[in-house]
Amino acid sequence: MEEKKSNNRGGRLRRWLLWSVLLLAALAGAAYGVIFHINQFTLQIHLLGQPELRLECGEEYKEPGAELWLYGSLFWQEGIQLEEPQIQISGTVEGKTLGRQELVYRAELYQLSAEASRSIHVLDTKPPVLVLKDMEAEYIPGEPFREPGYEAVDNHDGDVTGRVIRTEETGQILYAVTDLSGNPTVVKRPVPGFDPQPPVITLEGGEDYRIRVGTVYSEPGYSASDNLDGDLTEFVTVEGEADWLVPGEYPITYTVSDSGGNETVLTRKVTVEAAQRPDTEYPKGKTIYLTFDDGPGIHTPQLLDVLDAYGAKATFFVVDSGYDHLMKEIVRRGHSIGIHSVSHKYEEIYASPEAFFADLYGMREIIYENTGVRTTLMRFPGGSSNAISRRYCQGIMSTLTEAVQDAGFQYFDWNVSSGDAGETTKTDKVYEFVTDGVQQHRVSIVLQHDIHYYSVAAVEKILQWGRRNGYQFLALTESSPGFHQNVLN
Repeated sequence: MEEKKSNNRGGRLRRWLLWSVLLLAALAGAAYGVIFHINQFTLQIHLLGQPELRLECGEEYKEPGAELWLYGSLFWQEGIQLEEPQIQISGTVEGKTLGRQELVYRAELYQLSAEASRSIHVLDTKPPVLVLKDMEAEYIPGEPFREPGYEAVDNHDGDVTGRVIRTEETGQILYAVTDLSGNPTVVKRPVPGFDPQPPVITLEGGEDYRIRVGTVYSEPGYSASDNLDGDLTEFVTVEGEADWLVPGEYPITYTVSDSGGNETVLTRKVTVEAAQRPDTEYPKGKTIYLTFDDGPGIHTPQLLDVLDAYGAKATFFVVDSGYDHLMKEIVRRGHSIGIHSVSHKYEEIYASPEAFFADLYGMREIIYENTGVRTTLMRFPGGSSNAISRRYCQGIMSTLTEAVQDAGFQYFDWNVSSGDAGETTKTDKVYEFVTDGVQQHRVSIVLQHDIHYYSVAAVEKILQWGRRNGYQFLALTESSPGFHQNVLN
């Protein structure tokens, strides 16, 4: 019996302990729920280091880390750091990829969760590394510099050797390279005695030079200088020439070298331009152009009075005769004035094209000074068909007959001769030669000389005959027919 009672007491004790444990557990669970409900919790992630970090391109990213904290509204208001659970990090940092990258930090505890993020800015602020090979490279004056080589590498772009810009300067060479982020690197290679700069040639009048046919080409001038050698003008060589008598483009080349072997070549383009030739216009009706060479002279005033009396106009191809004051009177009375010659000496004016144009322009200037007229009308001494010029310059008339027209002049020969240049000294014969000759043409250019009295004396009878037979007497103009003769030289 005692044993049975003892067993009953042991069972009751165990049942009591069990219910006590269950009660305590129930009370604890209820208390926890009440506490959890009343003391509202939050879970937070604290990032160690800055939430935004800068990382140089190519460098390894080192994670600063993060901490997990629990905060309550009643208890643990200052928070407690939790060791568990672990914070999970999502995302990766690519050190070679420029720009913003983001890491996300997450953690969970019961029904609580927390999240934070960190921005990493991968930047490229380092310039490329430029290495020169053989920095002690030697330079032999007068020979091209032999580049020893160089290499350039960038932390982001890699090999940028191909982007290197090489600039030669006196005494040194500059190497410059910039990466895609705009970071520059410049390295200098000292090269004593090195002179890559060529001389500079300066052309007076410019590289495009224009002249009119008939204007003798004369070198406008040039100069040359070097950064080390100074003035090199005397060492310039000039090749080429411009044919100032023939329209076209002519290259003139200038070359000079400095003591370092650097050569400069510059070309001047000389354009020889031709004047536009006027269209020939034949007058209506029967026309006589009276023309007088070699004046003005002592008989010219009488001739002008006769022409005025009959209302006739004529053309005077003048020389520097000593009666220059009469040139103004010729123009004032409405006649045409043209160029004949300053000296009328064949051996001088036909010695060369240069000599002829000097005479031509000289006489035009004399006419301009006395009349204010820059005439373009002219007559060759002896006419374009003269063979006398052959004694002094072969082929000169073939050259001049084209050149004077390209130069803007109009030359006039004749188709009727008065004979006063050696065939006769009689007034009646002059009259006969002229009146017989003009009947062979509707339009005539008559050659006379107002320095001969017998020729001037025939003019009134010629005018009378012409009026009776329906001729008009006109002065030559730029567009009048020239009646050019066959060139014999």
